[in-house]
Amino acid sequence: MSQGVGQGQCLPPLLPHSDEPWPSEGVLAYRLNATKGKERCDMSDVLYKTYKGQEYKDQTLKIFEAHRREFLADDDLQKIAESGISVIRLPLTWAAFADALAPLSPVYASFDPDEETALVPDPFYVDKIALATIPRKILVDFLHKASKHGLTVIFDLHAFPGGAQDGTYNTVWPNRPVFWSEKTQISKDPADPVPLSTVGRWVVQALIKWVEALDPETQKAVHGLTLMNEPAHTNAWRHFAEEQNVLTWLSETSGDFRTSSLPAANVKLYVNLIETAFSAFEHSAVPWFLQTFTKEEQKTWAVADVHWYVAWSSGDCDGRSVEGGGFHCAAPMPQVKEKLHLCASSASQRLRHLFGDAQVSVTEFSAGTFHKARYACHDSQLLRAFIEEQVTSFRSDRIQPFFWTWKMPFGPNFEAGWSLKYLLGLEDSKLGQQCDPKSSNENVHF
Repeated sequence: MSQGVGQGQCLPPLLPHSDEPWPSEGVLAYRLNATKGKERCDMSDVLYKTYKGQEYKDQTLKIFEAHRREFLADDDLQKIAESGISVIRLPLTWAAFADALAPLSPVYASFDPDEETALVPDPFYVDKIALATIPRKILVDFLHKASKHGLTVIFDLHAFPGGAQDGTYNTVWPNRPVFWSEKTQISKDPADPVPLSTVGRWVVQALIKWVEALDPETQKAVHGLTLMNEPAHTNAWRHFAEEQNVLTWLSETSGDFRTSSLPAANVKLYVNLIETAFSAFEHSAVPWFLQTFTKEEQKTWAVADVHWYVAWSSGDCDGRSVEGGGFHCAAPMPQVKEKLHLCASSASQRLRHLFGDAQVSVTEFSAGTFHKARYACHDSQLLRAFIEEQVTSFRSDRIQPFFWTWKMPFGPNFEAGWSLKYLLGLEDSKLGQQCDPKSSNENVHF
């Protein structure tokens, strides 16, 4: 992220390499659409599906559809279940519910959201960002497969129109995140644009209604919902959102969940709060959670959801193969384990203290010891010990942990610290060969 150019190199199986690295999903989709042919589509054209370059959109969609179809192998869910995992967290972009934006333009209503993949523009970055929609039939099929293996699923809305966080995953990066401050650039009435935060609430409401409408057996596979991942991440120093606006939005969308049928259906609400969004997390976000949800709600369906990574701990708990970290990768294992135990137990005890008797989850932790992957620890024995220390500490304080992520076969520099499948010795070593090595070049920074 610090380099500003992006690290995306391949999207197998149909995009084995890219001549130019891409920084985010929205940039990739827009570039593919603009370059896979002789003519460029006008992203703001409400007759989007009829433009002359139809074949370019088709090729772009084929790339995304093939990746989504083949990335999660048939045996992945079986391996997850056999590893002792019972709940999985599935990140989604707002494009899974792009039809919720139909009040802005017919472009968001010109496809079948259950069956069809379409390319839609970001409602603010109209001429820079596009996304391939996620047919909801895919999500239903995923729930059925998960249930077959005894797994339940958390649907996590990971990215929002205009960018609600500052990070490569927000679909608009490196453009400025504007979800909290701007209005749409697409509107049926140009004189009356809609706040992006309102549009985001439409997406949340569409997710809730969709889960409510699932048949009872399918709905049982839905463990919970996260209505926004890492709201306003990095805002504490980049100042692109008013903290109170963030908490107000979370209150409103939590209210949408509260008044739905989902709490009674044993679907949990994972209320994600990221420390980097607030100047004083312990004195703003934490009291907000404890005051917004009753004691009964905290015990039943409202879960305080945080993320914890040592990779960005700036010399405190991070492990490096160079000087400057909390520990050195080559240090004796007993010394490393002692450090890791101290860091993990301190983190879990702090979270339990902050949130009292409420349900608490860390929906993202990893074995990544340093954010510059080239200088992170790569020894599998050390990294597995790190996972064990974290899981043991979280469980001892009644905190539900989720490893980020299951697999990362196309990112070899990151795989050791961020792929649970790799650390469990279950990954197919040949899978990464789908990425053409000629896509690597010295201008890509890790």
